[in-house]
Amino acid sequence: MNLLHARHGHSTPDKYENNISTTKFPPTPARTNFNPKRALHSLLQNLNRYVVKRCALCSGKIKVIIAFNLIFISLCLCLWYNFGNFKLMQKAIMENDNMISKKVTDLPSCVDKWNHTFKLEHAGFVPFQHGTKPLPPFTSGDPPICRLSSSTISPIPVILVSKGRSASSSTWQVMSRLTGHCFKCREYTGMNSTLQQKFFSSIKPGENGNWILGYLCAQQIAYKNKGGIIGFKWKPFNREINNVAEDGFDGLRMIAHHTNPQIKIVSSGRNHLDVLVSQTKHIKMREKDGGAHAHCSQENTECLNAHKKFGSGIYMPLGSLLSKLRYLATLEEIFEKNLQMLNVPHIKVTYEKLYQSKDAEEWMRIFRFIGRGPGYDLSMDQVEKAMEHVGTSVPFHNVSISNYNEVRDILRGTEFEALLH
Repeated sequence: MNLLHARHGHSTPDKYENNISTTKFPPTPARTNFNPKRALHSLLQNLNRYVVKRCALCSGKIKVIIAFNLIFISLCLCLWYNFGNFKLMQKAIMENDNMISKKVTDLPSCVDKWNHTFKLEHAGFVPFQHGTKPLPPFTSGDPPICRLSSSTISPIPVILVSKGRSASSSTWQVMSRLTGHCFKCREYTGMNSTLQQKFFSSIKPGENGNWILGYLCAQQIAYKNKGGIIGFKWKPFNREINNVAEDGFDGLRMIAHHTNPQIKIVSSGRNHLDVLVSQTKHIKMREKDGGAHAHCSQENTECLNAHKKFGSGIYMPLGSLLSKLRYLATLEEIFEKNLQMLNVPHIKVTYEKLYQSKDAEEWMRIFRFIGRGPGYDLSMDQVEKAMEHVGTSVPFHNVSISNYNEVRDILRGTEFEALLH
């Protein structure tokens, strides 16, 4: 695309009109192919030919005057060309600054309109023609229930995998808002082990991952041409070890082979001890305060005060501490092993780097992996502006845990000693 547009022509004294009409100039280049340097060179050549032809008999003095005039015209044209380039550079810099500022000021508001009671059998997709075969790697069972759009204006399908009490709502909100369209996603597979047991037991053999594909298709249709991302939160760590190895395995196989578009998995981990402390805090809040405030906005003083009240002096049971930490670590390892074994496109990030770093590199890693959003030049100030929730956890275990010394002694010499801070 040409960034510089120019208009040029020729004007001559009346007494030379007839002679100029017989002078053959090269045709004026089309506006769309206009090159200022080439035009300047061509103009000087034509003027030189004209002067040589008309002033062959002129005196040396007149020739000197004409030469100085030509030099003056050349300098003027060069200045005009360079000034135009300077203005264009200045304009580009201003536009870039405006784009960066829009990341902060033009954040989309978050809507909560997605129906979390989605049922595959009631999705209303038009079935494929008779004889349609399952997509690889499946050789039998159901064909794909729908096709995801790979248009650049369609939302990108993303699944956020995490443990409970790992800021998944805030993580999704930042990912969603900074990619251009924000909505509050759901824990599609269930919020606890009972709901997850019910969910995965309802999936029939041979569905071949349609429980994921249909859900994402329905969201893409609902938010057609909105850009951003769509998807759901998946917390596979509320189940027994054997169940985690089996739950959704066909869905992961489908994701591994779905390339147009690719379904992205963001796997977010958190310090296991912090997860247990947070879970204990919320149980304590629910028992003594009548409710657990999962997330607090800056303006919600009641929520912030409750977290301040119950967030310190938490007693951690010692007898089951190591077994719970090993349980969480094992579940995470099993799910990660499935992702790697099936070659599922995913990225691993951590709560600590997302929320406790001074820079936003971990966030930018997510956006570069997704292929949308600010993959570069993102600051933590911009991340915080995209967040409606504020942090409520106490950063020091010797403050949050009442029996810190006993916990420290139990963890000392184990693989979990480094979890203390």
